[in-house]
Amino acid sequence: MNELPYFAVLAQRHAWAEREYARLHADIVEARLTARARAQENSARKRAWVRDRVGGLVRPTPPAPYCARAAARPARPAGVVR
Repeated sequence: MNELPYFAVLAQRHAWAEREYARLHADIVEARLTARARAQENSARKRAWVRDRVGGLVRPTPPAPYCARAAARPARPAGVVR
């Protein structure tokens, strides 16, 4: 990856450097895509493992807090402040 900027300058002048630059760039893109796919597979595997272990534990969601003052006010859009 460190050679890429140097080859970019040479690629403007020489055909062989242009081909080498394109090859290196393609290798970098392929390596990034492979690493991303591998990371997604690993995280999916970890999520499945945790879901299998903790699947029976379901926590109820707490009820929303009630505010009598807010419930007494009508919902209306904010007016223009002058």
